[in-house]
This record gives sequence, C-alpha cells and structure tokens, in this order.
Amino acid sequence: MHIDIWDSDSLLLIGSTAIELKYMLRQGKSAVQALHEVEVLTTDYVGEETPMNTDSRHQSTFSPMSVHTLVRGWLHVRTGNIGCPRDPKGKRSAGVMPPYSHIITLNATGGFRGGSLSSRSVLQVDGWSTAQANRLGRERNQEACIRSEPEQRKLERMAAVRRREAPENATVAKVTEPTMEVFQADAGYRARSAAERSKAEDIASMLSQDITTQHLLFASLGSAEYMEFVLQNPLNVPQTVTIHSDDPELSVITSTDEWRYFKELTKTSTRLEENMFHTEDGAPGPRIYLRPKESVLIPLKYQSFLCDHALALQGPSFLPPSNGSQVAKKTLSNIIAAKTIKVAFKVDSKLMAILQVNVEPTPHVVDQTFRLYHPELCFLKKAIRLPPWCDPTDGRLDATVDISVRCSDPNIVCQTRVLVPGEPQDIYLKVPGSPSPNIKMFFVMVFTDKWMAAPSQIWQFYVHFLERVDVSCVTGQQSRHSLVLRGKQAVRKVRCYSSHPQEIKVDPEGVFVLPPASVQELHMKVQPWRAGSRFLYVNAVDVERRRLITSWLVCLNILRPVLSKTFEVHVPVGSGRGCSKKIGYTNPYPGSRTFLLRSDHPDLLQFKEDRFQIGAGQSYSIGLRFAPSRSSGSAEILVYVNNLEEKTEETFSVKVNYS
Repeated sequence: MHIDIWDSDSLLLIGSTAIELKYMLRQGKSAVQALHEVEVLTTDYVGEETPMNTDSRHQSTFSPMSVHTLVRGWLHVRTGNIGCPRDPKGKRSAGVMPPYSHIITLNATGGFRGGSLSSRSVLQVDGWSTAQANRLGRERNQEACIRSEPEQRKLERMAAVRRREAPENATVAKVTEPTMEVFQADAGYRARSAAERSKAEDIASMLSQDITTQHLLFASLGSAEYMEFVLQNPLNVPQTVTIHSDDPELSVITSTDEWRYFKELTKTSTRLEENMFHTEDGAPGPRIYLRPKESVLIPLKYQSFLCDHALALQGPSFLPPSNGSQVAKKTLSNIIAAKTIKVAFKVDSKLMAILQVNVEPTPHVVDQTFRLYHPELCFLKKAIRLPPWCDPTDGRLDATVDISVRCSDPNIVCQTRVLVPGEPQDIYLKVPGSPSPNIKMFFVMVFTDKWMAAPSQIWQFYVHFLERVDVSCVTGQQSRHSLVLRGKQAVRKVRCYSSHPQEIKVDPEGVFVLPPASVQELHMKVQPWRAGSRFLYVNAVDVERRRLITSWLVCLNILRPVLSKTFEVHVPVGSGRGCSKKIGYTNPYPGSRTFLLRSDHPDLLQFKEDRFQIGAGQSYSIGLRFAPSRSSGSAEILVYVNNLEEKTEETFSVKVNYS
C-alpha cells in the first residue's frame, strides 16, 4: 500500500512511503494487527557543482542531474484485519464473487413461454368480447392524449357560441360538428397505427431476448478475460455465420496459437479447431461455416487498456458524511468503466444468437508509482530503463523475453525498442503538456508474454505541470526575481509557500487578496547555499478553499563564489569541546558600514556575532566557534560577509580537519 504525505497548508508533497500487506493475512485467526514504523522518503534532483569562471563566455550552463533520496521523517501506522463470522446457514455473502466459468452455453428456453410482450405495465384484456366492448373507450382516451386539452375546449366553446348566436348560424354549426368528427377519426387512426407499431416492436424485443445469453464478467485493467461461447446451428441446412461485436475491446480469437495459449493458461479442456474462421478486410467480423445442427466453440477475449483518469484537484478531498460505504464502493476511480457489450451472430442480416456480456470492473494492483514535475504546455519526454528480464520458463541463463507496453491514456505515446539480447530495454514516454497547476495521471502496463494475457507490472504516473522560472545565482548571495499571479473569476485570499523556505522567500509573506481578473506581481528572494543545479517549488494556495491556484518550478543554476581567502583549522576529536578561531576583516569603504555574517554549514560553525558595524578603514575580528565531532575527517565551510541587502562582499573558505 503506497501512501503520500502532503502538507495541508502549502499543498506541497512531504514524501511517500509504502507498507507491505502481508501482515494483514490472518492465517486462520479471528483478527490480527501490526504496528509499522516506516520512513517517509522524497527525491531531490541535484546537479554537479559548476565552478565560477571569470570569463562569462566560457561559463557552462549544463550539468548532469542526479537523483538523491532524502528521509523526511517517520510514519507510525497500525493496521488490522478482523474476520467476519461464518454464516451458519451456509449462504454466500454479498461481497463474494460467484465461481467463474469460461464456457458459455446458449440459453435453451424452448420457445416463448407466455406472458406480456411489453416490459411496460399495460392492461391485460381477457377475451375477445371484452376487447370489442372497450375498444371505443380506448380510442377516445387515445384521441384525448393526442389532442391537447386547450384545443378541445376551444373547439367546444366555438360550437356552443355559434349555436346560441342565431338560427341562421345553424348551418355553420352543422358544418363544424362533422369537421370535428373527421378530426377525431383521423386521430384515432393514428393512435391505432402507433399501437400496432408498438406491438410489433414488443414482439421483436421478446424474440431477441429469447435468443440472448447473458454472461457476467469481472475484468481489471490490462488483464485479458477468456471465454468460449457454444454456438449451434438450429436449422437443417448449412449456414455461414458472421460474428460482430459492438465494442472493439471484446474480440474473437482467430489465431490458432493464441487460442491454444489461452486454453493452456485457463486450463480449459475443450477441443481446438484450426483455421475455423474466415476473415476479410472491411467485413463486420469473422465468418464461420456451420453444418446442419452443428455446435462449435467461439473463443472470445475481453481486454481493456483504458480507464477513467478523473483526478481531483490538489487539496483535501473526502466523501460527504451522508454517503455510506456502499456509495464509496460504487464511486471507485482509476478503473475501467462498467459496460454492456453485445456480440451478434448473424446469417444474412438475420440474428441467430446474441451474447450479452456485462462487464463489472475490479481494481488493479499498482506495482510502482512515479511522480514527475515538468514545465507547463511542454511535452514530457521520459525514458525508463529496465534491467534484463529473464524468462523463468527457459532453462538458459541468457534467455530474455520480449517486453511490450501499453498506456491507459490514448493521447500518450508509450513504446519500447528491442535491443541486442542481454542488453537493458528502454520504455519511452511522450506526454502532452497542460497548464499549471494541472496534474495528469495515467498507467503504464508492462507485458512479458507474447499474447499479453496479464501485465507483469503496472506503473502509475503523476505528472505535475508547473510554470517554469529559470534563475542563475551565486551561493550565499540573495537575488530578486518577479513572479506574475493572475486572478480567476472570484476574489481569493492567497498565500505563497516555498518548498525550501531557508533558500526561497516570497513577498508578500502573509495572506493577501487577489482580485478577480487582476495581475499580482510577487517578489521572490533566492539565496541558495549549495552550488549546482536544483529544482525548487513555490505554490500559491487559496487559504479559504484549500485549493492550489498555481505552482512554479524554480530551476536554479547556482555558481560557486570567488574566494577571497582560505584558512585551515584543526579541531580535536572526542574532546567534547569545540574550537574557537578568529578571522580579520577590514572595511574597504570610506564610510561606516554594517555587515552580516552567513555560513553554508550552520550546524558546524557558529559566529560570535551575526551582525557587526565598523568604521571606514577599520578592522574587525570575526569570532568563529566550531562544533565538536566524534569522528575524524575534513569539511569545507564557506563564510560569507554580506551587506544589508544580502550582497556578498567577501567569501572565506575554512577547511576544518577533525583529528
């Protein structure tokens, strides 16, 4: 079970961990529990240090990145598993799946068994005399349904007014009444025609249900479900049957080798026939020839590589209190969709049999999770290298398998290339970009068998798209950069958070109001302490709704400063006491100045005073206090003398030898 830990305020990922579920096995016990203390890990992308070069034309802007795993903390979890009491009556519980059979036999109903032809509730008439007696009443009801009530009242009022006006208008009334009778007769004819059509449709529906076979299928992402349908020719003449499926995920297995493979895999001991199907380009499906009264097995395979990628916004999300556990089970995300598929067996456009497969989705197991960060609206190109995958069924040590991959998102390019035998294989991904702060989630299925019956591994990918900000700076020195935050449709209360608050600060620091459709300029102060290339993150969060508004990917190219002086200090090991030293510094300015002292290793070095003021041309002794150590070795500590604007005046390198 994979667990991600997020900061609820900044919506920044703290780290991830995993717990093995083997401790949940009860092994016949009524209940078990286990206590876990697991490490919360995160990854940090760091490039090699780039030395400072005085010639700007020869400065290197590229450094290879390496991934470091950092321990952010420990998570304490208690898991338990309580068994359900056994039902004394021997009834099957609702959550247990029925036994699955790969053989599907045709429904043998023996013809129409009587009953209503319509699925709707209709009045049943007992006898021809009763039907004739009530025919007139039904026609009047149908006419009343067809003709609207306001129109009927209008015609009646017009006839009544004309009869009361004058005797000479009697002729007009006599003409109106036959006109209404003709209208009513035409409406009755239309109603009878509609009833006859509905009756024909009900009869056709009942006949279709009589030749339909229902089959329930439990399927998961990437796994192929195999089944065999028993098709029989009920006529005394040979027939050529065309098989058509209304969903491409349910297909007929026409390859003899593939059919044999699935028979061995599912241990289905039925007969196998070679070259049984005839396929043509442009045909609705494969064809099969059946002799009179002949029965054959039609091999079918259902396999889906697509699933729902609906992903909630980054922030707290939970089901409402009114929803129960049953609702939670029905609203599973990231699984294949439930559907109903019909396979029609036709003879010259006439139906011989129908197989209706009801697909019920089941969750799949995720073997590994990848979380990637990438600039917005840019294609992500990623290559994942796999070690040589040996075939356990082959006795040779150098025997390898052909690896194939599929992606759950059809808009993502996912492929692999076959290299020299024995060499590792690469899986290539090309993911289209999205605007910040969208997250794209998808699955990659890795298959090691030829017919892709079941994935050997399923990988889950999260790609965070962020606004990219490139920053070039020097260690120990503060630089300022601008960020642009655009308002949405409503007024929001926003606060900005940084993944490394010691190195990046955003002004304003507190909560501020972001008007709708406005542009807010933010000032980012960057002061790193390690040279190289690094990736840091800044989030702008709606503090009221706890939703992420936008996110920035800060790509730092950090250079080492020019060293003014170098010192070497020896610190005794195991004495329990540190060591104190002094370094002289002279004010080069003609006036009095205030300076700040900074260090890239505050855990190893402390200053007597972090802030001092000296006059023009005067000298000051910087007091250094080195922490004690229990092991021998050496470390390089950089001491920065900065002004009030955090601009570096001089940099000293102190090499500490613990001996």
